[in-house]
Amino acid sequence: MSPWSRLRNGIGARASTSCPRTPRNQSDRSLATTMKLRRLLGCTLAIGFVPLLGACGVEPLPATGTLTEETFHSEIVDDDYILRIRTPPGDDEGTLQPYPLVLQLDPTFNGLEEYAITVGLISQYASDGDWPEAIVVGIDYDDPSLRERDYVPVEPPDPAYEGEGADRFFQTLRDEIIPYLEERFSIDTARRYLVGHSNGGVFAWYAAFRHDPELGPPLLAGVVAADNGYNEVLFTFERWHAERSDDLPMKIYATRAAFNGAIQKVGFDELRGRLGGHNYETLDLQSNVLETDHKGAIWPSFEHGLELLLGDTP
Repeated sequence: MSPWSRLRNGIGARASTSCPRTPRNQSDRSLATTMKLRRLLGCTLAIGFVPLLGACGVEPLPATGTLTEETFHSEIVDDDYILRIRTPPGDDEGTLQPYPLVLQLDPTFNGLEEYAITVGLISQYASDGDWPEAIVVGIDYDDPSLRERDYVPVEPPDPAYEGEGADRFFQTLRDEIIPYLEERFSIDTARRYLVGHSNGGVFAWYAAFRHDPELGPPLLAGVVAADNGYNEVLFTFERWHAERSDDLPMKIYATRAAFNGAIQKVGFDELRGRLGGHNYETLDLQSNVLETDHKGAIWPSFEHGLELLLGDTP
């Protein structure tokens, strides 16, 4: 079994024990809301920046704004995607101001509700004034198994980035999906983000390492790489990036689930160590080891990661 599929097949049902955090600079109304949620959930709560409503067995937070879906045909892949789109409240067309764009991988894969979790978190925190409003787009499939076609880098990796798998999907995002979204909506091109879990997290790392300063700013200003696998292919992309650039100007939030065991720990620690050793001036890398399993890592990874990506912007 490959490192990419090992975690995918290890999705479990054991819950974590953490619950939602109290956002910084939180209003009295927001604090009261959070405390009410905690009382209703009846969970044992840690104080501070420790989330995970999902661990307590509740549904994703309610969505605000307008939710639509549409079919998008990619000429590069020669296949259709389902775009699940959330626009902010009071702006159905998403054109009143430039918004951050949050791209969600695996929106509905395996019933994990990753798109719904991200939409609910952004809806709640934006309503409370802690995060800006954002346009959220889940890139989905009629056949969820096609994620393997798109997220996993080819082996051996192609230095020209002209292979299939992640190479082709990155091109699809860069040359088709993102330009389409930016033509249709008002999107702040300096605040494009991508959120992925498991193989989606693999692709998040891959997309980060695709930055080439000779081609301009990164396609993405930040990524969330939640509880993914690691192997030498991913390390190769990291090395190629380090050879062509002395900086990685973006935000990266990475997690691993402690219940996955030692194999993932080795890769997780190795990649963090390599990035730290480069002393990238403008890289904001934050990481966390979560006392949970592969499924339980989704909510806290997304909440903490979106806080890093969105929490310091007006």
